[in-house]
Amino acid sequence: MRRHVTICLSLLTVNSLSLAQEAPKSQQVPQVIVDGSQTDLEKSREFVAGKLIIGKKTIAESALQNVGEILRREPAISIGKDGRIGLMGLPGYTQVLVDGAPPSGRDPFELDLVHIERIEIIKSATAATGPFGIAGTINIVRRKVTPSRFSQFNIGASNSAGRFGANLSWMNNQAVSNTPLSVNLSLSASDTEKPSSDHYQNVLTRTGSSAESVLQGDRSSIANTGYVLAAGELAWKVNPDHVVRFSPDLGRVTVTQDGDEHRRWADGRTFAAHENAKEKMSSYSLPLQWAWRTENDSQVELKLTNNRSIGSSSKSQRTNSGPQTTSILRINSQRSENVNRFLNLNYRTDFTGGHELEAGANATQNNSETAYDDFIDGGRDSALAILGPRTTVEKQSYRLFIQDDWRLNKVLAVNAGISVERQELKLNNGSTSNRSHFLMWAPSAHIVRKFAGSNKRQLRLSIARTFQAPNTTQMGRRPSVNSLATCDASRLCTANSPDTADSVGNPTLLPERAAGLNFSYALGLRENSEVSADYHLRRITHKIGSELALVEVPWSNAARYIVRPANLGEARIQGVDVNLRLNSRDFWKEAAKVDVTANVGIAHSELSDLPGPDNRLAGHSPWHAKLGLAYTASEWPLKLNLDANWLPGDWVRNNLSQRTFQSRKVTLNTNANWKINSDIRFSLNIDNLLRTNPQRIDEYFTSAGTVREETQGTAHRRIGLRLEIKL
Repeated sequence: MRRHVTICLSLLTVNSLSLAQEAPKSQQVPQVIVDGSQTDLEKSREFVAGKLIIGKKTIAESALQNVGEILRREPAISIGKDGRIGLMGLPGYTQVLVDGAPPSGRDPFELDLVHIERIEIIKSATAATGPFGIAGTINIVRRKVTPSRFSQFNIGASNSAGRFGANLSWMNNQAVSNTPLSVNLSLSASDTEKPSSDHYQNVLTRTGSSAESVLQGDRSSIANTGYVLAAGELAWKVNPDHVVRFSPDLGRVTVTQDGDEHRRWADGRTFAAHENAKEKMSSYSLPLQWAWRTENDSQVELKLTNNRSIGSSSKSQRTNSGPQTTSILRINSQRSENVNRFLNLNYRTDFTGGHELEAGANATQNNSETAYDDFIDGGRDSALAILGPRTTVEKQSYRLFIQDDWRLNKVLAVNAGISVERQELKLNNGSTSNRSHFLMWAPSAHIVRKFAGSNKRQLRLSIARTFQAPNTTQMGRRPSVNSLATCDASRLCTANSPDTADSVGNPTLLPERAAGLNFSYALGLRENSEVSADYHLRRITHKIGSELALVEVPWSNAARYIVRPANLGEARIQGVDVNLRLNSRDFWKEAAKVDVTANVGIAHSELSDLPGPDNRLAGHSPWHAKLGLAYTASEWPLKLNLDANWLPGDWVRNNLSQRTFQSRKVTLNTNANWKINSDIRFSLNIDNLLRTNPQRIDEYFTSAGTVREETQGTAHRRIGLRLEIKL
């Protein structure tokens, strides 16, 4: 990796110096101005660090509901077999920010688009976005209050396998007459149901013997998710150079799940479980921001944020074992409270010679406390009581960064900077306590070379050092005991099997450290048409994966199989992506208006501490392909969209004791939206047209032989309707 980076840097440095010498010293480098009249593609070309923009116009014309739906259309975004969104096929390594800060509360991909100003996508890392984001960063920028008057109301409904959902959103922006005040109010709510079901069977193959059936099972569940989010912003323009913004928001999320599972062993034993679970979380955030523009057009921003969330969850499970019927009722509940405080200070200024300097300091304090209640048949669960009834987490982080966008001349620009973050974590689990300290230095550099004075042909090199710090769940000592394993009220848990392993954290985890390189070439064919090729390389040390082990644990009087995170050594990732954007009218003004987007990529990854040939990163596909088609009718106010995504079937080595196969996945989604007039739009969405049922195989290697679990899932089509009204 170091050799690759050194060679590329040497070549680019020599080229940069020669070009700088060619430019006259008196030459004035024009500043880049990104305005609302530019297309998203034109805006993206102006950023040295390779930022992709999904702008307000694209969002408004999409007729989609949330952030996740519009990101799935973007060629640069990868979609995993589990539906997760990310960059470079690495959703777990993609940093997601909301207004430049880590999200709190609900899933940011579920944010209604009525609240979104734009979405920024960076495939590498910058000092301003912080030391995280090994695969890149997705920054979701919410709409800000403006000195104008407008109002919008959206309502929608959906159906999936006979289960209905509904959503609504409303936004109102007002400028208070004859005052320097502007007010923005918004509300969004949603209620959806998602069914799932699968069938599985376990087969044991002993050394030197034929395979024998062990058990068969069926699972089914219905999950209901509902949320309400209210937000507002008050902007006070003290004078042309001073603006104060107060942006409170309040939200509540409720998730309920009802499920059944049945197991039948070859020797006649049976097991049945019925489970009801409910999770609730209420949160509020109180951000106060002050922006000051100085005489030389420099800008200082100070932002103070205090947010708090209160959550609770409860789960009841009734299990029955046969042939001698044994019934056990388990009830688990927990209550948690989280308080977060943020202080952000940013400074931006321009210097002669084409320098745009940005620097900042951030301080964060997080405190959380969780209390547990666990019962079996009305009595305290003695297994989990050993671990104590409460956990607390105290976390502080401090970050400094500085970066410079330097446009040397008309054809060459450099972005260079460094971010330094220190994290201190104290985790208390009952009577045990552990502390961790992480210090992360993250330099980054981006170089852009244009050709023939045109920004439509660009060569870009990016190098960065990034990190992935373990979260508190990965480091916690409190286990999640598998509900399919045997435990009762009179004694501790007994032995389990590899497919019913408990999960527990690992307090000794180290942060993952990555050195990364991105190299891309973009050729702008026309104003809205472009083809580009990207190469990425990552070398990750202290890679966090999982290990399956049979060990002695405090909550059992027999050794149990557990799954826990562990640092697995080094991982190497590389891949090539080709992206295409075509607009038919860029080439023929009289043609039907058709937009084509496509992405094809190949990738390779391997882990040093796992045997081959399937030792790639989990979820990292060896190849992928995406295709998007959009047709806008000329005689009717109608727009049609079709999006397809392909992923191959492949095996992955999870750890030394387990490997997993997931079948190929092909998804096809379509959307039609009808602009009735300038104020009313109606849309129809159909997701998962092909309904490809997923298949999964898990192989566990034990002393008794190889246990093979084959699972056949069920896919469901989803139909959604949406009405948008501007008032």
